[in-house]
This record gives sequence, C-alpha cells and structure tokens, in this order.
Amino acid sequence: MSKTASPFPEVRRVITGHTADAQPVLLRDEVTERVFVSPDHLNSVFNIYRTDQVPANNDGVQGEWKDVIADKPFGKDTLVSAEGAVVRVFDYAPGATSPMHRTESLDFGIIHSGTITLTLDDGVTKTLNKGDVIVQRGTIHSWKNESDEWTRMYWVVV
Repeated sequence: MSKTASPFPEVRRVITGHTADAQPVLLRDEVTERVFVSPDHLNSVFNIYRTDQVPANNDGVQGEWKDVIADKPFGKDTLVSAEGAVVRVFDYAPGATSPMHRTESLDFGIIHSGTITLTLDDGVTKTLNKGDVIVQRGTIHSWKNESDEWTRMYWVVV
C-alpha cells in the first residue's frame, strides 16, 4: 500500500448561475477541499455538487445561491441524494479497498487515471482502466486498487 499522498491535483469547480436581471454569471470558481476517507489519510474525496431534486432547481441568483453539498458533506447518510444527484471525485491509493456496500441509486463512474477492480457480492470481478465507464445499478459491490499507481474516478450518483 502506498504511504504517499495522491499525485493528482486538487479539483477545481466552476458553477454558473444568473444575476437578478437574468444575465449569466459565474457563482463559484474555486478549488474544492480534499476530504480524507480512510484511517491512513490517503484515500480522499472531493465533494463537487449536489442537488436534492430532479429536475434540478436552477433558481437562486448571484448572492442567493446555496451550495447544498456544503451542508451535506461526504458520509454514510449523504453518499446519495434520494431525490437528486451528487457529483464527487475519488482518489484511491495503491492497495486501497472499500468495504462491500450498496447504494440504492444509479451511479456513473468514469476512470480518469489508473485502474480499479470492481467485485460484486457473488465474487465476480472486473478490472476497469483509464477511460472506462461503469454504470453501477444498485448492486452490492466493493472497489480495490490492485495496482502500484493511484486511481482517480469521477462519479455522478443519481
């Protein structure tokens, strides 16, 4: 297992909106905070965006827009939005393993860098590589980075 920090850069998010007179505006242009999600402080997540309804409510003009994900950071009870969508970025250290888990959601994962192995609860495994996309449809599963390199994945959870 790696004992070094993720080589990937912090994640910048740019969020658009409107002024009071309906003109387009940038609401946020910022680097998101890296949140460590493993006891060794290696594996991390970046909370990018959350909406608690679909279709998303795009109301809220400059100065009034509320960053919902700031109030509901990463955690067991906030991993998914029962009525909306969540966007996150995960960095997995070499050797990192997640516990078997299930989310009652439709998850779209894009492997940005590295490789990662998906294991279903029946023992079936599939290794995913840079550029691959996984559509995770509510199955019990775990993740393992079996390589010597870091892996970064982008997730949209609906």
